[in-house]
Amino acid sequence: QYDGQPNAGPSPAGRGQRLPKDYMVESVLVTVFCCLLTGVVALVYSHETRAALSRGDMAQANVASKRAQSLVLFSLLFGLFASISWVIYVLVALYL
Repeated sequence: QYDGQPNAGPSPAGRGQRLPKDYMVESVLVTVFCCLLTGVVALVYSHETRAALSRGDMAQANVASKRAQSLVLFSLLFGLFASISWVIYVLVALYL
């Protein structure tokens, strides 16, 4: 009998455990807009997260997700630092 829930079976992550986020969109954005090198490495870990999830390896998916998250954050901060430094450099070069 259908009880109205789309997936009444057990989740692949187990009871009460959430699937780790893969950070694919964020990795693409920081690769394009912030830092190419660390963004590409974040993309690799994002892909590894998806691959581990597809084969059911939750431990590896969690590790790869955390690494992707760290690299996305580092890339974002590095990109902001580089942009702000460039603006300060241009302003100092123009007005001093």
